[in-house]
Amino acid sequence: MGWADHYRRRDALDAVLHDARRDPSAPLIVDPDVFSSLNELLLALDHRWHNKLAARVQTAALDGPVDEERITAELAADEPVLRAVLDAHLSLGSYRAVGMTP
Repeated sequence: MGWADHYRRRDALDAVLHDARRDPSAPLIVDPDVFSSLNELLLALDHRWHNKLAARVQTAALDGPVDEERITAELAADEPVLRAVLDAHLSLGSYRAVGMTP
């Protein structure tokens, strides 16, 4: 993936999250020029969540023992729409269709 694709995917994810602010459980709009399916979109959103979480855990580990529950709760507070979209749509089973579990 080149930089143009990276920025296009980032912008598409940002647009999905922007639209989901009103109702995170509403059907997600999949840009077919960027994502081939809802599953691919959900995987990308989940990847974003885990990247943010991993960065926070690694940063916290520099200072000593890590309280993962606290860090996860802080990230959820900082990224409420992302967390709500994942919670709403992963529970629908569409994510599990690709063999992944939340």
